[in-house]
Amino acid sequence: MPDPIGILEAVAAAAVLAAAAVLLGGWPWRKPHPARAYFGSVLGVGLGFFAGCWLLGVQPHWPPREDQDRILFLLFPALLGIELVAAFLGRFRWLAWLPRLILAAAAARIVLHNSIYLTDLAGPDSRKWTPAQTWLILGGFAAALAATWAALALLVRPSPPPPTPAPAGDAKGGQGRFVLLAVAVACAGAAVTVMLSGYASAGQVALSLTGTLGGALVASLALAGAPDLRGVLGVGVVGLFAVLVAGLFFADLTTINAALLFFAPLLCWLPELPYVRRLRPWVRGVAGVVLVAVPVSLAVGQAYQSFVEGSKAPSSPNGTSSQDYLDYGK
Repeated sequence: MPDPIGILEAVAAAAVLAAAAVLLGGWPWRKPHPARAYFGSVLGVGLGFFAGCWLLGVQPHWPPREDQDRILFLLFPALLGIELVAAFLGRFRWLAWLPRLILAAAAARIVLHNSIYLTDLAGPDSRKWTPAQTWLILGGFAAALAATWAALALLVRPSPPPPTPAPAGDAKGGQGRFVLLAVAVACAGAAVTVMLSGYASAGQVALSLTGTLGGALVASLALAGAPDLRGVLGVGVVGLFAVLVAGLFFADLTTINAALLFFAPLLCWLPELPYVRRLRPWVRGVAGVVLVAVPVSLAVGQAYQSFVEGSKAPSSPNGTSSQDYLDYGK
């Protein structure tokens, strides 16, 4: 079994490293500099994430051979590169959505590359998906990631300062920290669920991501105003998506649990509906996080129940018990 103390230490180290980079970029003791703060937050979550993976013992191979290798060596570097460049686009930061959408279209394809779903590994015509099915499934994944990413980015986007002083967090961008917390909750739930579904190392990747998001979130509290957290959000959403795709196709993660975990953060939009917006900003934010926690808890509970039931059997059809899955990663 993974060492709980070692896991907590690795996650804490990832959080501290991410928080330190966010504070250095934001320089809360000096006049705010949006580009520097944005760059520091993205760099912080990137450094924290990779450090957490290393401390957790997630050891990718080069050249990339498996899904985790491609996530760590291809998907995340591309994502971080896009967001780091976006930091310096200023009022033209919306241009970053073109490479973001391209990455969203390619994310599932990167994770599933050279798998039995896309490649004839066992001989001619042995792949599981036909070309038509491939386009349909990968297109659906791309649309889901792009739509979820964009919808949450709208909630996180800082609003222009009002002409008269407004209560803290009253602008739409003031809810950004709560949305980021909701994504971190979903990542934590994905970590546990994927591990219980038979892919321990992918769950550890999600744990590292959870720690870095938490560290960046706590550090952002020291920054003036409502900082632009869209770069951090993108890392969280794409990372959550990649881990769930890996668990769905390379472990026993069910489609229902994957959907519950990935789409749960969208419930943050419910407190933004008319009439509900009359509530205090912090009440809406807390309500959004609580709403997100409900489907996440359902997914974790269902995965735990399935794991317990599977543990009662002496072994799975291939001779590997559920305990072996947690010990060895897949």
